[in-house]
Amino acid sequence: MLLAWTPAALYMAVIWTVSSIEQPAFPVSLFPFRDKGVHATEYAVLAFLLGHACVRTFEEYPRARVALAAMFLTFLWGFLDEMHQAFVPGRSADALDLVADAIGALAGVSARMSLGLLPRRRARAPGVIA
Repeated sequence: MLLAWTPAALYMAVIWTVSSIEQPAFPVSLFPFRDKGVHATEYAVLAFLLGHACVRTFEEYPRARVALAAMFLTFLWGFLDEMHQAFVPGRSADALDLVADAIGALAGVSARMSLGLLPRRRARAPGVIA
């Protein structure tokens, strides 16, 4: 279970670290939709990772509940990060960034949950022809 949460936790640490920098080195102007596109993409990745961790941890719960939990965790991290940025020189908290984070959360969780809909390959005994 800890292994399932490690990628999400590490990625959250990266988000926090980058948002602590006064001026990001990443050329936001080159990205589609500029700052909001970066936020949506960044939080789609986080939501995918959190969705994966939640699926692995809460296997007995309905998928919709697990998806909502992952989206909530992603949105909560986005909210905390926006509040954090309000105290970083040269940064600010922006409600539209939080909207972009939520859109990314929906996309990322949807992508992860759709993987669960794919049929699983069954392990076949040697010599068995399907």
